[in-house]
Amino acid sequence: GITANTHSIDLAQFDLMQQIILQYGNKEMKPISAPALNGHHTSGTLIFELSQQPADFRVIINNIPAIEKRVFEWP
Repeated sequence: GITANTHSIDLAQFDLMQQIILQYGNKEMKPISAPALNGHHTSGTLIFELSQQPADFRVIINNIPAIEKRVFEWP
């Protein structure tokens, strides 16, 4: 799941389907489903099309102000 909270901007201008990337091994993919951001508080589930869960992976969120790239890693 993912949760976004802010009091400085309206989140509706951001499309998680375009701004999130899953990386594992030498592969990258965008989600096949993500919550629509709106207002100042949003939560939901990111869904990626995988045949099995990789042991090591990272989720990258690009260009949601004021941070160009957020990287979350799981060993």
